[in-house]
Amino acid sequence: MATKLKTIWTDQKFKITCSFLTVVFITLSFGALFEAYWFNWDYLANTNNYLESAELENKVLTAYDRIDRVYNLYQSEENIRAGNAIDPEAMEAYKWDILAGLDIIDPDDMGVATEHEMLNDANFWQQYADELEVQKKQLINEGLFQYERLKKELEQTQGLAYIIDSKGGKNSQPKDANPDDLLNRRVNFTYNKGAISSSLSNIDQFEPLDYSVEPDFQVIIGFDDAYIAQREVMYQAERLEFLWLMSIFIVSLILAAICALLACISAGRKKDGEGIQLLPIDAFWIDAHFLLLLMVETLVVAAIVFFYDQNFPRVDMLMLFAVGAALGLNFLLSLVRILKNGSFGERLLFLKLIKQTWKFIKDQFKKVASYYNDVMKGSPTVKRFMFWAILLVVLALSVQVPILGICSFICIIYLLYLGGKKAKKYDGIREGLERIKNGEVDYKLTGFDGALGELAEGINAIGDGISLAVSEEVKSQRLKTELLTNVSHDIRTPLTSIITSIDLLKNGNLNPEEKQKYLEILENKAHRLKVLTDDLFEAAKASSGNIEVEFQAVDMEMLMTQGLGEMEEELQNSQLEFITQYPKDLFVVTADGRLIWRVIENLLFNILKYAQKESRVYIEFSKCDEDKTGVVVFKNVSAQPLNISPEELMERFKRGDETRNSEGSGLGLAIAKDLMTIQQGELKLEIDGDLFKAVILLPLADLPR
Repeated sequence: MATKLKTIWTDQKFKITCSFLTVVFITLSFGALFEAYWFNWDYLANTNNYLESAELENKVLTAYDRIDRVYNLYQSEENIRAGNAIDPEAMEAYKWDILAGLDIIDPDDMGVATEHEMLNDANFWQQYADELEVQKKQLINEGLFQYERLKKELEQTQGLAYIIDSKGGKNSQPKDANPDDLLNRRVNFTYNKGAISSSLSNIDQFEPLDYSVEPDFQVIIGFDDAYIAQREVMYQAERLEFLWLMSIFIVSLILAAICALLACISAGRKKDGEGIQLLPIDAFWIDAHFLLLLMVETLVVAAIVFFYDQNFPRVDMLMLFAVGAALGLNFLLSLVRILKNGSFGERLLFLKLIKQTWKFIKDQFKKVASYYNDVMKGSPTVKRFMFWAILLVVLALSVQVPILGICSFICIIYLLYLGGKKAKKYDGIREGLERIKNGEVDYKLTGFDGALGELAEGINAIGDGISLAVSEEVKSQRLKTELLTNVSHDIRTPLTSIITSIDLLKNGNLNPEEKQKYLEILENKAHRLKVLTDDLFEAAKASSGNIEVEFQAVDMEMLMTQGLGEMEEELQNSQLEFITQYPKDLFVVTADGRLIWRVIENLLFNILKYAQKESRVYIEFSKCDEDKTGVVVFKNVSAQPLNISPEELMERFKRGDETRNSEGSGLGLAIAKDLMTIQQGELKLEIDGDLFKAVILLPLADLPR
């Protein structure tokens, strides 16, 4: 049994059923209570029969009130039209409205002693005679309307009979009404010159209306016994229905409480029995959830009242109440789960805001203390500034100018804060400058603005310049080392062959064919030394700019055609297919024809050495009209992998063949680059895998049109 009971608390269907029944029963209790209110439960709850009910008492008093006003206050239509039924207080109130518009409140403002004299000053009110007359007519019309309405209501009151005696004149309803007959009825009421008597025991506390102006006014009221008996039957039926509704209300409320209790007991329980299972809604702040629920419930209540006033179907009001009940139960179950989980304090937004506020205040005090210790403490300048600041505040307060003292104090505190921040940033710049001076050229100053920001950017630029200079110097030293290594290698290799060949020739033991062979080796190596020497000389002249340049208009198509023709034999022996794409119109640039051909020749020889055999070589011409530049592109596929960047490839003694077994000095591209520079052009290299591309850029010549 205990196991089954433990299991039922974790059953999801049981939880949903309890929640659903809670909403249903609470909605039923509301519906029953609302129906009881609909049947005027305040008239039915405290009496056992109709004769003791507040409804009958109210009906008798209402009838007397209407009779008193019709026959005592208004009396007749002629009396109303004569203005005798006008309430003097209504006219006085209208006069007060006129005086209020004139800003006259005190009788002294009108030269009178009392309010009565002020309200009855004929000379003053003569100018407002028309307005007063209009107001009087309006009150008369209202009196006529009320007189006719009350007479009609008296005629329509069921079971009512009365006899009136005022100033000797008598009226009755019906015409043959008899005083003895009225007094013998079960429900009667008599008013005789201020004295009240009635068959209803609890009506003796009634007081006549204030506007009952006729002291000799007498009235006898009686209700028909048959009507009273009929109302008694209806009253008992309504009372029985009321008792049933209240029973439903109480039973439903008890059942709703039981189901809600069961739902609370099972809320958050897991099947494994360990811990509390929270739902996503439980992550919401408890107090924020409560305030949101309060607003929604207020809207629900307002909607129910609106539906009631507009006579909407009651089922609509019950559905609205069910929604409100479901939301309230949801909040209750969420609160229970949170309490079971022990995280109530953590789910209060108000408490968290208090903690955050307290933490913020403590952090501000810490910042003030840190600011004082880091910026203000130990600084003679700040201390002197503080002294004069405090002195200024004291002087301002001493001369009874508190506003000046307070404003001065706020301004001084603000200036001290800004000044301290600036001083702190200035110290940061000094520290950064010291680190850069000590060799940390990559250190950057950040977080500065204004003038200090510009100073920091300048120091960063100096650091970048130093870093770049150091990098260039390291690169220069590396290039010098590589230059010496490569030059030594390229010179020593042919010299070794020359020395060896000379030694073999000096022995004299060689036959004529061997002598001829070594002589050819001597000639070949000597020629290679000459080429290397010439290239070194030309590279030195090109890099220093010590070359005469004769600028002229050069037809690149003609120059390329002529040059390729002179190299026809080398091109045919290269096993390469050259494809040239010339422009449709003239392609004339401003350059030195001799030097530009030297650049093209170096590029062609570079292609002949390093291009993949039996591949294609593309030479393309194009123009860029925007910057008036002529472009010549050489494209080929390299025979060896190009594991090198374009920048390194244009350095001196760099070769695509890193083994350096191929013929050449490694100066061709470097010379071509320098020759392009002195011609106000540019040489660019691009490498994409094994694809090698060289681009010549030269300014187009201005041709006469």
